Amino acid sequence: MKGFRFGSTQGAFYILPGQDGWEATYGNETLGEFNSPQQAADDLARGVTCPHLSEGDDTSMLEIPEKLADWEIVHV
Repeated sequence: MKGFRFGSTQGAFYILPGQDGWEATYGNETLGEFNSPQQAADDLARGVTCPHLSEGDDTSMLEIPEKLADWEIVHV
């Protein structure tokens, strides 16, 4: 099974298979569940609240790519 990883200046974000679809995570925090990995990447790029970021709490400030092709593939 594969997932996706993006290493930002604040740390790694993951989009991984979840219980009923896909989960976006940062550290040990789940940022949401999504129907597809593309939907997760879109939402992270546009801005998801993440209180554990050291600068602000919005992922849109981290230049997270919307295209999954720009994410690293990880095997889980």
